[in-house]
Amino acid sequence: MDDLPWGDLSRSERLSRLSQPSPAAPLGTYPRCDIDKPRERGETWAVDPETGEAINRLSANLDRVGTNVDRLGANVDRLGADLDRLSTDLRGEIRSTEAETRAYVDQRIQTSTVEMRRFFEVVGESLRGEIRSVAELVALSNEQRDRGDDEQTVRSDGLERRVQRLEVDVSRLKADRKSRRPRRR
Repeated sequence: MDDLPWGDLSRSERLSRLSQPSPAAPLGTYPRCDIDKPRERGETWAVDPETGEAINRLSANLDRVGTNVDRLGANVDRLGADLDRLSTDLRGEIRSTEAETRAYVDQRIQTSTVEMRRFFEVVGESLRGEIRSVAELVALSNEQRDRGDDEQTVRSDGLERRVQRLEVDVSRLKADRKSRRPRRR
């Protein structure tokens, strides 16, 4: 353990250094360790050929990924422009069809209004005819009732005269009547 670069540090010092961020790395990404010392001095450590090749392939792959990301960004920009153009076209289409739709709806409303007016005129005329019929029937009924009332009045007057004559006759009879003889026993 003494041959390691941090072998001369006590355990608490090592933990303390591990908890501090490295100045060569972004803040807080990984704790500072002895691998950062040569980098701080501008030195590099030797790397075996396989690791170097892997790093170079990784670098080339990252370059290709970067290129693909750039192409993707360009495609996104084109899509954004296309969407803007389409939205502008769509707004224009909506505005142009708005007038047509409004005219169509207005025409349909006018047609419906005329049709409803005709319908209600027919219904109104029919009702007028029915109301006339009912009015004529009521007038006939009133005439018949009036005739019946007149006939009843004539009958009533005739009966009243007869009753008066009978009262006169009864009065005369009472006046002409001789007193009764007492009965024999």
